[in-house]
Formats: sequence, C-alpha cells, structure tokens
Amino acid sequence: MADQKIPVVILGAGAYAVVIQEMLNARTDVTVLGCTDKALGQSERSSDEGKPLKILGDDDILPELAEQNPGLRAVLALGPELMDVRQKLMGVLRREQIEPLTVLHPSAVVSTLAQIGEGTVVREQAAVSAGSVIGPCGLINLGASIDHDAKLSANVYVGQGAKIASNVQVGESVVIEMGASINSRVSIGQGARIIGGAFVNTDVPDHAVMVGVPARLVRYED
Repeated sequence: MADQKIPVVILGAGAYAVVIQEMLNARTDVTVLGCTDKALGQSERSSDEGKPLKILGDDDILPELAEQNPGLRAVLALGPELMDVRQKLMGVLRREQIEPLTVLHPSAVVSTLAQIGEGTVVREQAAVSAGSVIGPCGLINLGASIDHDAKLSANVYVGQGAKIASNVQVGESVVIEMGASINSRVSIGQGARIIGGAFVNTDVPDHAVMVGVPARLVRYED
C-alpha cells in the first residue's frame, strides 16, 4: 500500500537511541520496531529507568528482522567511543542489504543545496550550508554548524556546538568533539579525533589526536 509505514530498527540501546527514537516517533512515515543491544538489555546503558526502549536482541538478529520486515531500514545510535562498532555495523547493513535511514530534526537548518548521506542523523538546531556534502551514517549533533562546501566522509561524528568552516575536508570515521572548531580549507585524515574545544587551523594526519588552541598533535589513535 502507498501509505504503508517503513519499518525501522535502531542499532544501539543507549542514550542516543532514546534521542533517535523520539525523532522517529514524530514522523508519520516510519514505525520503530525497537533496538538491538549487544548486551541484550542487561547493560546499564539500556536498562536505566525512564528509557522507553524495546530490545529486540543483539546485532545478530538483523538478518531475521530483514526477512520478517520487507523494506527494513536502520539507524545507528552509537556515540563517539564506539566508532569502530559503527563502522562494523555499516558493513553488516551492506551485507544484509538493509538500507540506512536518514533522520533530520525539524529544527535543523539544512540547505536544499547540501547533500546528506543515507543514514546520517542531524540533530536539533544543527546547520548545514549550501554545497556541503555529508557522507553516510554520520551524526551531526546539537547546535553543530557546517559551512558551505565542506566535505565529510562516511561515519563522521560532529559533537555539540562544533563548528566546521567552509571547504573543510574530513576523512572517514573522524570524531570532532563538543565545541571544537575547524578552520577553512583544513583537511582532517581518517580516524582522527579532535578533542573538545580545540581549534584546528592546520591539516591533520590520519588517526591523529588533536588538543588545544591552536590544536597540536598529542598522540595517534590505535
């Protein structure tokens, strides 16, 4: 039927899952089946009181869910400490032919000339300007801003209030923490982490951890 709702599963059962479920519940075109949780609902993340999450099983249940729910879509709900898990789950979705679902909060300001990749979540009061390209399965957090012609690869986490200036290039699986700022025309290598509050005005190598104002390299991620 033309008005049939899209079945959606949320991957993760922590605080981000609650946020994303609330965003999805406001939509009329989807129905949330529940969440997957590696700890099967026994972890502190998913068992806190007041978190209305239905735990369907661990991630191994995805093939079964896809078979039972034709057209199943998925949304990643994992934070910056689980970037490797996010990347792994992207591979699982590709293998099982489950398409990720894009989720935009109504208060986000996204230019019609920007491109938002499948599975990316853009949260409250975030802004994405014209010409910017956000890769698949990213997370643009509360109040973050991405200026014109910035290019973010897949699985990029942008923290609350972070600012990415024009013509910035960001590699895959990068974490830009809360309040960090990236100056114009800077390139950030894949797997890098920009610590909260840092100001980056030079190119960043792959897997580098950057701290301070101006940001300096303090170590490399494994």
